[in-house]
Amino acid sequence: MNLNKKDLRKIMYDFNSISNRLMQSDFQDYNSVLKKFLMFISNTEIINEFIKDCGNCKINLAEEFSQIQNSYGSLIFTLGETNQEEVCNIFAYLNYINDNDIDICNRIAMGYSGSSKYQDMVKGFNDRVVFVLIRHIEGYLTKIGIDMGVDEKNTFNITVKNGQVNIANDNSTLTAYNNISFDLNELDKLIEDVKKISQKEQLSSDDEEQLNCNLEVISEELKSKQPRKSFIKTAVEGMKMIKGTAEFGAAITTLIQFVLGCI
Repeated sequence: MNLNKKDLRKIMYDFNSISNRLMQSDFQDYNSVLKKFLMFISNTEIINEFIKDCGNCKINLAEEFSQIQNSYGSLIFTLGETNQEEVCNIFAYLNYINDNDIDICNRIAMGYSGSSKYQDMVKGFNDRVVFVLIRHIEGYLTKIGIDMGVDEKNTFNITVKNGQVNIANDNSTLTAYNNISFDLNELDKLIEDVKKISQKEQLSSDDEEQLNCNLEVISEELKSKQPRKSFIKTAVEGMKMIKGTAEFGAAITTLIQFVLGCI
């Protein structure tokens, strides 16, 4: 597929929008919003190819759903042991729900909440199942953005095979010399503050890896003689996606404001 940085940003924005809508949807609207979410994925080649590359779900879906429905909340879905299994399994579950017009409040989501309220059940299901898929896709798109990291006018040919993303640039790469002036010590301090606070957070391994990657990109690019602003902006967007406590969010915001002020 051919894609430039501007196209990628639009895809990330649209995916974030439809994902947020699904995560916050009312239980009465859930199936209709889920259909839109799945349709967006199917119609967005870069995401659809990523999911296909993760493999096929090997779970007997009809049997799995039957067991969970008959357990009255004592069983939950098997997500998988690897990131690839989580992606293909969750995507298969959601498509099965959509294709069979299953009301997840009818026993399916009971095991994800101690509450008897339908909205709480939906939230529990979203937090522990749907959000896992969303974060895998977000991480994938963010890493592509970091790898592309050049002028948005350049077009890239992106292929995915066996988990390996190949990005070929069909134009010359543009670079800019570093005319940035900022307090290097302040940058190091803000990055260290984020790292210290993140250690107290219960971040997932994926979030921790993404955070460290983004911090490294910001540090290296701002200190470089030829900083790539698109790399920096992509790293900033990646950090915004990581959820945590108010203290963690404040530290991230302070760093982002400093970084954006530098470029």
